[in-house]
Amino acid sequence: MEDTQIATSDAATGTLVRQSYLRFGRWSQPFWSWLTGKPLPGEAPWLSVAPAYMVLWTIAALVLFSALHLALLGAAAPQLVLLGYLLTPVFAVGLGGGWRMVQVVYAHHAIHSTLLGAQAPANLVAAKLLTVFALAQNQDEYEREHLDHHRRNIFTTLDDADAALLYKFGIRPGIPLPRLRYRLFTTLCSPRYHLWFLKARLLSNLRRPLGWKCLALAWMATVFVGLPLAFGLLPVLLALWLPLILVYQMSALLQFSTEHMWLLSARAPYGTQGYAQRCLGRFCGEMVPGCGGKPGGLAAWLGWSSRLLLLHLPTRLCVLVGDLPAHDWHHLCGQVRHSPEAWPSAIYERQRAIDSGLSAGMELRELWGLPQMIAHVLAAMARAPALELAAQPWAREA
Repeated sequence: MEDTQIATSDAATGTLVRQSYLRFGRWSQPFWSWLTGKPLPGEAPWLSVAPAYMVLWTIAALVLFSALHLALLGAAAPQLVLLGYLLTPVFAVGLGGGWRMVQVVYAHHAIHSTLLGAQAPANLVAAKLLTVFALAQNQDEYEREHLDHHRRNIFTTLDDADAALLYKFGIRPGIPLPRLRYRLFTTLCSPRYHLWFLKARLLSNLRRPLGWKCLALAWMATVFVGLPLAFGLLPVLLALWLPLILVYQMSALLQFSTEHMWLLSARAPYGTQGYAQRCLGRFCGEMVPGCGGKPGGLAAWLGWSSRLLLLHLPTRLCVLVGDLPAHDWHHLCGQVRHSPEAWPSAIYERQRAIDSGLSAGMELRELWGLPQMIAHVLAAMARAPALELAAQPWAREA
């Protein structure tokens, strides 16, 4: 049965939006491909980096910029302290995105055995280390739940852990769209959600074999006791706890709530087409002023620039990190005959599939800008029939 609740987009729309960035010149297109998450037709990545180096660079950047923020907040000069406070939102977005990269990109591909090639032992150790470092769900539970999520008889239903979590916090099918928006926003800001999420993360780290549990406990003691004693509570709260806990958890909710077409039916989608219809391409940007019939005056450019800096860039840095704009390709790469090990170039692989004509319809399911992503998913959920949960399998840990 095909999902009739899912509205598809005009395949040309996304292409036109992306092509509008050609106004800035060909030389700048690698940057716009990264920021939007959508390359131009026929575009190839300008730089190829081995995943192992990507992991090391991300961890090094997290340590370096966290230390820099701590140094500013704890400086003797009042001007530097003030600068540290003023830059806190910038650090929080950048570092929060870095912590998310560790879990939702690197640990994710490690459990798929595609982070470090096909070396299963290396991927297993990497997954364990990365989930300890990010204080994320332990590798065993994450692998079990996430691989279940990929199963066709579970995908996007109440048996899917991510869908069950949305249901738990009141984001459910059959509820009017305004109320769904309200519930998503209140969950995003809810102390109950954040405390539940943090508790789930910490408890999951304690459900490890003894050696790994000791490592996790040592890291928790460092994060929650050692660093505050060494640098002071407020600097550590702003430089480490804010991005690692609050921003991380807000990013996670915004990411997975818009990741798929959730809870449209009690049963999983039927067949390859039904499965593909619940996968989305999500991109950061909008039509450039003066293109596609859009006005090009000063007010239009000011509005566009403001949304670029305050909406689209933070979304790319902190919510749709790494290969997440092309997460539909991750689910459909088998259908388009691509290798999942090509994930470091996923946004380009996705476009290559579209260019080839063997795309599983990915070009028909492209959303631009976080507000449209939220509206599209929640509107379909609002139109879907209500579902009742017989049991409450809240096994999902962060």
